[in-house]
Amino acid sequence: MNYAASAAAVVIVGSAVCCANPALAAKIPFIGRIFEEVQQIATFSGEYDGKSEVLPEEYSAENAGVTVTASEIYCDGLSVFLTAEVDMAQGGLKNLPGKTVYLNGSWRTGADGKEKMLANNNLEGKVIDDRTFIGMLKLDLEDTDLKKGTLELDISMVGYDDINELDSEDITASHTIKGEWKLKIPFSADTEAVKTVQVNQENEGYCLREVFVSPYQVIAYTDVPYTENTLTREEFDEMMKKEKTGGADPGLTYEQYMEQAGKDCAQCGTIIFNQDGEMLQPAEEHHGRAVCAVQEKEISKLYIYVFDDFDTWAEVSEKGMECEAAGQALISAEVDVK
Repeated sequence: MNYAASAAAVVIVGSAVCCANPALAAKIPFIGRIFEEVQQIATFSGEYDGKSEVLPEEYSAENAGVTVTASEIYCDGLSVFLTAEVDMAQGGLKNLPGKTVYLNGSWRTGADGKEKMLANNNLEGKVIDDRTFIGMLKLDLEDTDLKKGTLELDISMVGYDDINELDSEDITASHTIKGEWKLKIPFSADTEAVKTVQVNQENEGYCLREVFVSPYQVIAYTDVPYTENTLTREEFDEMMKKEKTGGADPGLTYEQYMEQAGKDCAQCGTIIFNQDGEMLQPAEEHHGRAVCAVQEKEISKLYIYVFDDFDTWAEVSEKGMECEAAGQALISAEVDVK
């Protein structure tokens, strides 16, 4: 874009003033355009600001000196991507070593209203000033037919690390603030930009059933051999006692644990490449669900490899789909997306 010289001068002077005066820079409003600020640095990066819905500032909650304000929301049908600003009256964010603020609590959505834990779903973004953080939260849905709904967030803890306390043996966040922040946010699924492709390729008890493709993630669904977990409630209680004695408290009920670990699945590792041989960034894989971040890569065809051996998976991940180890995959599938 071309600007007049005078306008460019104003922009330059304004930027210089903001850099020289952090207090003034902190007053720049980010609500309504957080995707624009963090969409290139988030794991599931991409152009969200043209697709997301901007929320009114009424979606905000304040407690214990912390204000959480939802900014924008986008749903691709299988995940909800929510941006938010966290304002901490106590400050301390200038020493944040990374790009994450931790959230504990629960959330629910969909017709069943089933509550899920906020576990490993953290706000990923950047520090604006000593008391302000903006970021993106990704929440994975179970209802694949959901076209619209209401996201209900019930946050019970906000935490963050301190670069001066990284040597601590405690693996929990350096600073935690407990409180109650409740948000109810409506959303609609973007059904136009996504696609599900049936594959149904089997070998030795493994089956690559289908692949879901959105502008921001690719999810491969795989059935794997498994045995039922026979852990009793008494054995679970004893295991939790040992966890707490060791300093860790997962905070799981027996029912929640069995839902997550009710099956002892055989080892399974999935790697996905696009038509140019570029590997999609693996994000997570469990319960037959392998999630990869697209990160703005062009996708017209996918090459999917399923392994039952981690070492082979790691070799292909490092050397690419042309290496000999790729030939050891249990399943090798070529999937046309367009």
